[in-house]
Amino acid sequence: MAKAETTTAKMNAVAKRRDAACKALLQQARGVIGSEGSGEPALQKLKTMLIALAAQGNALFPMTDFAMPDAQGRNHILAVEDGDGMGLYLTIALPGKEAAPHDHGIWCVNAAISGRELHKFYRRTDDASRPGRAMVEEIGQSLVAPGLGMVMTDHAIHDTAVVGDEPAIGLALYGYALVRFPSVVWFHPAFSSTRASPSRRQMEVA
Repeated sequence: MAKAETTTAKMNAVAKRRDAACKALLQQARGVIGSEGSGEPALQKLKTMLIALAAQGNALFPMTDFAMPDAQGRNHILAVEDGDGMGLYLTIALPGKEAAPHDHGIWCVNAAISGRELHKFYRRTDDASRPGRAMVEEIGQSLVAPGLGMVMTDHAIHDTAVVGDEPAIGLALYGYALVRFPSVVWFHPAFSSTRASPSRRQMEVA
């Protein structure tokens, strides 16, 4: 019984430290966004902060605290601002998980705890005059691995793929919490087509 109580106490202590660290990061991020906006220079500062938090690894983010997904991936809430604010998540993507090119409609910053995930970036080359049709071209890529991160400004387009046979586990900071996400636009380069998921903002922000 004493051993079990000691283990529980240690788990609670880690959770408290993690909660404090994540809330502190949101507060610092809000200061940067409030004074500098959400352009790439500001997001690069947030990336540095997020990489430092991710570097805490098992000290703050032991995987015994986070359920693995049954398939593909899973997001665990770490901290969410009140009102229409930012959301910070621990993300898990299993080997083989891929996501087609898409536009979140809002900025995001990622940093890796473990594993590797490749992000490719695109730009739209058509004039968006034909509903359901779109053409995109690749303009760059970034590997998110321990010590590395990536940033996406509003309406940037990227795809993702887990690299190797280990899950990609990391931190993701979004300009809106996931429950308040705008419509996500998906692009299908092979078919020059696009589709949009419903916005979550009207219901949650109202």
